[in-house]
Amino acid sequence: MRFGIQLYPPCTAPEMAAYAEKAMSQYAFDKVWVPDHLTYENVFVILAAIIGRTNAHVGTSVIHPFSRTPVDLASSFASLSHLAADRGITVGIGAGSPSSNVIRKHNRVGMAREMILFLREMFAGRKFALGEFPNLTEFFRLDPGAEAFLRLPPVKPPEIFLAAAGPQMLRLAWETADGLIVSNLSFPTALVRQGALDLAMAELAKARGARSDDGRRFTKVLHLHVSVSRDGAAAKRCAKRMGAGALIQGHLLKQRMMKLPVPVETANAVYEAHRRGQTVDDMSDLISDDLLADIGTVISGTPVECVAGIDEMLRAAKAYHFDIIDIASPLGPNWDEAIDLICQEVIPELERRSVCY
Repeated sequence: MRFGIQLYPPCTAPEMAAYAEKAMSQYAFDKVWVPDHLTYENVFVILAAIIGRTNAHVGTSVIHPFSRTPVDLASSFASLSHLAADRGITVGIGAGSPSSNVIRKHNRVGMAREMILFLREMFAGRKFALGEFPNLTEFFRLDPGAEAFLRLPPVKPPEIFLAAAGPQMLRLAWETADGLIVSNLSFPTALVRQGALDLAMAELAKARGARSDDGRRFTKVLHLHVSVSRDGAAAKRCAKRMGAGALIQGHLLKQRMMKLPVPVETANAVYEAHRRGQTVDDMSDLISDDLLADIGTVISGTPVECVAGIDEMLRAAKAYHFDIIDIASPLGPNWDEAIDLICQEVIPELERRSVCY
């Protein structure tokens, strides 16, 4: 089995690099991912720091097409690629997350499509008019007649993986990307039990059937958010903000809550809080710990509890042959402890059970 680790950025770039070094010293993770959260330090600076201190293959998990101009994104990834050299890097991209809600978004699928294709052109060292990408040009108020190119394109063009949940994004992943990222924030345990992952993978299979793969490599990543500690209660408290945020935020809010075992009065309270403009921190107490555990947006608890939760997800995903399993943030209330437990207990136990996955 191949494992990656995602480090949500709650601290400075040097501290993030030290945590990455600690993780890589105990387990040879396939990738070290950092998400692009605009209220924390710059994701490209963090990834550059990690590249400087480890031999990790790094990637964004994920950036989105709304916060930086496409030329800036292309040059930033090219810089990381030059730093990483033969290790390469991975562009993980999505349609936008609650962390970027300071930006008004529209046409998420169209913007994601154009950004992927734009980055491919730039990484290949080609020159083209910005007007060939009308959604990007309009959103960023770019000159459609201006020429886009990189003077120092990456020697090894980064792979591009798309984070997807809905049918359109799943089809887009197959049509334009090198891989797919599926997360338990979008596919929590309760929805997976109802067959949501099966439906999503059927959409991907449909897209593959409509367009031959020509033998190309396509990597599937299962991104599982975990909070682990010897103190199971502390791990669950740590999971609450992210677990509740995944449930009560985002443009898929109503569709998601309708399918989950959320009491009507809780759902109505969340909708009303949204209407009043309340934040996640204001609303998190609307979601009980028991409800979060039932839903499974974040797998949390002791190492034994986390292994059991991950085991259930991996058994459900077995038929779809995911290539990489990511252990993703929040990781736990104490990152030093959480990294030790993930590397020394959680992953070894999952590897012992790998025949089941």
